[in-house]
Amino acid sequence: MATYTKLNQHALEEIIRPYNLGSVRDFTEMKGGLANSSFIISTDSGRYVLSVCDEKNKEEIGLLTSLLQHLSDHQFTTSRLVKTGDERFYVMYDNKPVYLKTYIEGTVETMLSPEMLVQVGSALAELHQIPPLEGLPTTFSYGLENFDQIHGQPGPFPEWLQTIRPQIERSCRSDLPTGLVHGDLFSDNMVFSHTNLGAVLDFEEACNYYLVFDLGMCITGCCFRNNQLLESHAAAMISGYQKRRKLTPAETEVLQEHIIYGAAATAFWRYRQFNMIYPGSEKRDAYQEMVACADQVNTINRETFKTLIR
Repeated sequence: MATYTKLNQHALEEIIRPYNLGSVRDFTEMKGGLANSSFIISTDSGRYVLSVCDEKNKEEIGLLTSLLQHLSDHQFTTSRLVKTGDERFYVMYDNKPVYLKTYIEGTVETMLSPEMLVQVGSALAELHQIPPLEGLPTTFSYGLENFDQIHGQPGPFPEWLQTIRPQIERSCRSDLPTGLVHGDLFSDNMVFSHTNLGAVLDFEEACNYYLVFDLGMCITGCCFRNNQLLESHAAAMISGYQKRRKLTPAETEVLQEHIIYGAAATAFWRYRQFNMIYPGSEKRDAYQEMVACADQVNTINRETFKTLIR
């Protein structure tokens, strides 16, 4: 993870004081995320995950913590918030919101088997049946509506994005169901206990958006190897999804395009993050992986792709 906030034990002690959890015994920096600085901390009362929101303001983190509570109320397996002694869901440190969650035992697996992906698809469909929280944005934070932010930037990527954009826009049809979506369900945003899915994490990009986009993004994040779609893996995830929620005919028609959309949106985020917001980053070329994924999916025959949906 690109850790934008550095914390030592003294700072952590100061941050968690309102939570009445005792002293910090140990802490480690978490790996995997790209927008927060997160730490696993062990205290006198247990283990927790502390996240410093480097790119969200108080209003945004207030909505996020309300969403996590909403998910808990609907028995969805995700991080459980820890409240301060005076019932607050987050505190401020160095003008940045900080929130605390219980630590979930398990491991992050980067190579998911088809059997594991069936579980991921099922969990995503379960999420999609939870009513969206009032106040969630109805656009995706690095979706189509933001692509113009890189207009005029050097290199071939901005032109590639504008070339593929009309295809994506046509796939965002008015007859597509919308609802609560995760938005960023890559393999590093879930934990497993052996081969069993333990929890879905990191709802920072959640919104009220096209459900099929969320499935497409999840396939993008979990079903590629060497920039090639593993069709058997995608089929397993779709199968798990449809056991809980059937795709509509309109969603079936555009799922392939929404995998392309997921890859293009992720490429856009990486380009903006590591070439504009944090120029000179060693990750400045990371967007190219997602461009290759989008282009590869675009070469798959549309009727052949539909055979994966069952």
